[in-house]
Amino acid sequence: MPLDYTAIQHQLHTLSGQFGARLAEQTDRASRAAIVLDSLAGQNETVRETVFAAAASHSNLRSALPTDEEITASFPPPPIARHFTLLAADGSQVNPNRHDPIPFGVINIGVFRLDSTLQSPPREVVETHLLTIDELYSDGHLAGEDVVALRRDLRERQMLATLASEIDGTVIALTDGPLELFRDPQGSKDTQQEFEQYIGVLHELAQMGTITAGYVDRPGSDLVARMLGLVDPQSSGLAIPDREKSLAPLSDIFLFNHRLPPLTRSAVFSIQSKSAQSFPGETALHFFYLNTGSENKPSLARVEIPAWVAEDKEKVGLLHAVMLEQCGHLGGTPYPYALHRSHEIALVTLLDKTQIETMISRALMGQGMTPPTPSNKQFAKNLAGRTRNR
Repeated sequence: MPLDYTAIQHQLHTLSGQFGARLAEQTDRASRAAIVLDSLAGQNETVRETVFAAAASHSNLRSALPTDEEITASFPPPPIARHFTLLAADGSQVNPNRHDPIPFGVINIGVFRLDSTLQSPPREVVETHLLTIDELYSDGHLAGEDVVALRRDLRERQMLATLASEIDGTVIALTDGPLELFRDPQGSKDTQQEFEQYIGVLHELAQMGTITAGYVDRPGSDLVARMLGLVDPQSSGLAIPDREKSLAPLSDIFLFNHRLPPLTRSAVFSIQSKSAQSFPGETALHFFYLNTGSENKPSLARVEIPAWVAEDKEKVGLLHAVMLEQCGHLGGTPYPYALHRSHEIALVTLLDKTQIETMISRALMGQGMTPPTPSNKQFAKNLAGRTRNR
């Protein structure tokens, strides 16, 4: 049956009113947060002590943490003063589905390579991996989306490290999304091993001096807002979990939209959280906000970087400038061009999935086996065609 658009129309008035109320609440909280932030000029160490004290008594605390940069400041981009090679990686996947005729998984990684000297043309690299039976059933049951996604994230960084090792000079290695992994590394023995490999690859990139970053477009995070909630005098009488969220539903980009002039970045912050503790030493996670938009149309991104980048101002400056240059290639919808290209390279379509299913079926028949059929549920769904979201 089609959607009941009449019912949706009747609900739109309520929904639009809720959007308006949320916007008003965010605007009010942003004003309060701006006052708190301005009051903290020159008090980085005091803020750090407050966050550390809160984390000591509340292990699930998740907050930004000041570094040595003035937290109220914005930073313009420096000129690009040296040549570099930009590597942008993205991944796509097919998740195993027990209702398919043959449950299988695919990880496809695309890398776009760009030489700033333009002495050589851009290069595309593709790696496609069909999951083995051991990988499909590593825990005795069919691998889920999170497991495949972790393997995809790992392979993205492994490819970047391999390619970076072949390049002389400065290398910027960029991926889409955060460097921080939110999948539980303690979920299984295999997952733990892959997480440890992920950390190992970051160490490899650090040893090469690679400027590694994760680019998060239109982020929904509230790490700075949580930090400000912890130090806000108005929340001082609350329990730590309530203080941490006292400025909710304020997101960081709502705060920085009106604080960061076009093309500037915020101070670099580190991350205080239980998951961030899994990234030790030179891999410790940091981030800054970047306004890639214009005066009338701000466009905020969060750029995540490890400690070995965050602690080198020249590396941060080059990354800042290159991100702006990349975003300029897409005009009024700023997004790093190299990441856009890597996504196009990596994308696995429904047609691709169907073709792989056919190839697997033929391979089975070639060995004298009869390919299985889809589950009865999937067969019934297919009767209506594959035009709807499953």
